[in-house]
Amino acid sequence: MKKKSFLIPKLFLLAVATIFISSCIKNDNFIKGDAKIRVFHASSLDTTQNFFENGRPLGSATVTGSNSSYVVVAGDSTYKITSRNIDGTTDLASLDNQRLEIGRNYSVFLTRKTPTAPPSLIFKEDQVRVDTTVAKLVFMHLGYTLTSPVIITDEGASFGRFTMNYNDIIEKTIKVDKLTKISFALTTPTLTNPPPAVTVIDATTVIKGKTYVVLIDGTKAGDLQKRVIANN
Repeated sequence: MKKKSFLIPKLFLLAVATIFISSCIKNDNFIKGDAKIRVFHASSLDTTQNFFENGRPLGSATVTGSNSSYVVVAGDSTYKITSRNIDGTTDLASLDNQRLEIGRNYSVFLTRKTPTAPPSLIFKEDQVRVDTTVAKLVFMHLGYTLTSPVIITDEGASFGRFTMNYNDIIEKTIKVDKLTKISFALTTPTLTNPPPAVTVIDATTVIKGKTYVVLIDGTKAGDLQKRVIANN
């Protein structure tokens, strides 16, 4: 009898602890209290960067044309986001008072407005949830070295042809199938672009139930390039 009476309080405490832990867990693998942030180096005229949040390293060194994975930070908090050249000790670009809400995903992009403008950072909340029957594409134009707008078309006719200029953000929801073939071209092609041709987005690139950033960028020479990065 003594053993049974001793077990009851322990089982009760275990049940309470389990309920408490479960209540802290949010959707999308978040633990209550956390936000996620990643960084993109989208400035072909700048060297490898180190990024920081409130003076603490944010991921590892990031080379041009790459991005970090999501880093977990405290949510419902305000941050100063900065970047520095890999061998530098002073900030190259910064953003003050960026608030990250609990359970949200965010991205920071290093870019410039023009080739002669100073480097700057863009802060953006990411979408991570989408209908499982479609794919969501967030087209983002940060190709400041490009000398003409970018034309985007889909042979599968998920959307009509459209044109993008620097800093444009356009969202499209598509039903991915074998006809999906999204292509990119400069309104006024350069001598080398094409060739090289920019690869298309098709059913081997994106899948249903995912949200993607389609980052349009330019090389130092002003040639068109693009990256497709999943948000979820």
